[in-house]
Amino acid sequence: MDPLTKRTCRINVNRAKRPIQSSICPELGDIVTKSKAKCFFCPENIERTTPMFAEGMPDRIKVGKACVFPNLFPFGGFHAVGVFSGDHFLEPAKFTPNLIEDCLKACLQYFGLVKDRHPEIKYWNINWNYMPPGAASIIHPHVQILADPAPSFYLGEILEKSMAYHNHNGRNYWADLVKTEKENGERYIGQRGRTHWIAGFAPRGNKEVIGVVEDKSSLVGFEKAGLHEFCAGLSMVLAGYHELCVQSFTMSVFSGPAGEKNSNFYWLNARIISRPNVVPFYTNDAGFMERLHAEPVADTVPEDLAVELRKFF
Repeated sequence: MDPLTKRTCRINVNRAKRPIQSSICPELGDIVTKSKAKCFFCPENIERTTPMFAEGMPDRIKVGKACVFPNLFPFGGFHAVGVFSGDHFLEPAKFTPNLIEDCLKACLQYFGLVKDRHPEIKYWNINWNYMPPGAASIIHPHVQILADPAPSFYLGEILEKSMAYHNHNGRNYWADLVKTEKENGERYIGQRGRTHWIAGFAPRGNKEVIGVVEDKSSLVGFEKAGLHEFCAGLSMVLAGYHELCVQSFTMSVFSGPAGEKNSNFYWLNARIISRPNVVPFYTNDAGFMERLHAEPVADTVPEDLAVELRKFF
């Protein structure tokens, strides 16, 4: 049971050992090569095939090799895409801290421009679907970023529960989580700067890792303090994923409202989970328990995951 939300999950390590008829894996190179032929995000196409921001904004936002532009198929008023680089495919271990940082800096520039024009749009989130089983429609590595006037359901839930915890206990739940996990040692993975990395106790998916940023409630000003260390830690988690043969993952960063100081009860946090490997017909990791009962079934014990990832820190 998640100690904050009280949401439950089930852990069954034998689930990972079940026979999966679709697990015969093709050469990944063939998939990458075929997908590159008409890729919108590759350097020879990106300027021609991706949209530009409206007048008053830069056409596109570029930092290093990263590029941010509007999403052609948005599901929010402010929905953009951030492409990491010109590389059509990168294995998880190839995402260096600097590569991730440049992309997130470009994303934060976009959020800042939105805030300047629309200060009521306070809820910013960064999301990363990596490879098709992780819900990426395009293989070329990219993130999706949204700025909304209200929080998503889950963000609203953890903000509300965090405030209730503070009001009831007089303490910050996230500080208590970090302190408890660090002292316990079983699920605590490591720390880079102000960000702590922990294997989720009641995981929302397979191999879930949670990143918690000390004393910071939102993404505002993150590029000036804390972003570099966050990206370094995330790069290490991805290197560990690669070692564990993870070919696909999904990540979200949950930021409190921009312009508000809520670090007394809420800290900026991220969750990343592994997804099925890349095969022509794969067995999805979200079935009736996840989609209809809202109760994930994970195949990895958090304490075991922490042992495997700790070596990368």
